Amino acid sequence: MKAIGWTLVAIVVMASALAQSAEAQIIYTQVNASIPLNQTYGLDLNGDGIVDFTLRSKLIQGYCQAGDEYVWSLSVVPASGNEVVTAADQIGSDYASALQYGVLVNNSQNFYSNGSVLAELTWGACGIAAMGQWLNSPTRYLGLQFRAADGTVHYAWAKLSTVAYVDQNEHLHTTTLLSGFAYQGAAGAGILTGATQ
Repeated sequence: MKAIGWTLVAIVVMASALAQSAEAQIIYTQVNASIPLNQTYGLDLNGDGIVDFTLRSKLIQGYCQAGDEYVWSLSVVPASGNEVVTAADQIGSDYASALQYGVLVNNSQNFYSNGSVLAELTWGACGIAAMGQWLNSPTRYLGLQFRAADGTVHYAWAKLSTVAYVDQNEHLHTTTLLSGFAYQGAAGAGILTGATQ
């Protein structure tokens, strides 16, 4: 009789583990999308037809004390309820972290719910300046948190490479490439950047 009891317990434990592993799955999407200057890309992480994050490459002309100035920026704008990972030592910062491969994205991260700057390059009569962790960074990951239609929170990553520079004639050259993204199918479960299964 004890053997039957232990067998039932083992079956229940195995069934529970299988159910959890079925829930905890990574859904990966490979893409090869370029984001040209003054264009956007709508990132729909879970394929439900709703844009979760918008990536934007933008050039604006302004003025400084000495004359004309130009600003190029690469940013990510979360849809309502969604957030982007920012640096741990910069709580409330609007600069998105350029995460390396294998970083855990979960509720222990710092998140920012408004538009976040990945990279910014300024040049003109008042000199040249660069900001953000993404400028000329090949293969880094955005850490993301989004809400599905049912209200559950999911963690995700998007893989980006960006290059931007101003040549000797003060012409901007920029390339931004989105090569893939993934999210954790289990609500509330973390995901490692770069993980595809």
